[in-house]
Amino acid sequence: MQILWVDDHEILCVALSEYVQTHASELSVVPIEVTPVFTLASALEEMSKAPPPDLVFLDLNLDGENRGATTLEHFQAGNPSKVPVVVCTGLTPGNDQEVEILRMCMRDYAARGILLKGGAHKKMFIGLSRILGGELWIPEEVLLRFACSTQAPSASGNEHHLGLTPREWDVGRCIARGLSGKQIAKELNVTEGHVRQVSCVIYDKLRVRNRVEAALRVNAELGGGSGPDKAPS
Repeated sequence: MQILWVDDHEILCVALSEYVQTHASELSVVPIEVTPVFTLASALEEMSKAPPPDLVFLDLNLDGENRGATTLEHFQAGNPSKVPVVVCTGLTPGNDQEVEILRMCMRDYAARGILLKGGAHKKMFIGLSRILGGELWIPEEVLLRFACSTQAPSASGNEHHLGLTPREWDVGRCIARGLSGKQIAKELNVTEGHVRQVSCVIYDKLRVRNRVEAALRVNAELGGGSGPDKAPS
């Protein structure tokens, strides 16, 4: 089994890669070879090689603008073979914003599982074994937070308007209504930082420069006329 491990903490990335290879006989019934890389660009270069890896472990906070769920989105765009991707992250289930990022990874970007860097060593070992055995694995504490979340479901269902994911479309509709970042965060029960992150992805996908242009595009999709009810600031 060929594994690609992507993490910008080089020492940790190499250590985890060596750990998996050293304990391969305990973790998997097939031989394992792990390639560590430290940037998203390097990871995408590896994905372009033939044959691609069988499995990818991806940190969510890498170089440049690759932070949170955006990292997985960018990676999946360069993953035409649909190689399974497991999120290996320092995010914690005790933080509402970080739980929502993990939810987005599973719901919107087809993550195959989640490993928590800060979790108990034994649980991470069990998770690795299950994942390498072909299972979808999510730590129990993350599943509990998913189940207990009071966040309202996306009104857009499974539709992908303008090429946006359901979460991006929710933010886009709020932008089109002229809501501020703070108001959007309150309505969608996320942080302002998360709204800024998703907004940047929306601008890039729609090829617009600002909130006003994004609002115009979304309103046109909604059939709401030439512009938002109130021009976004």
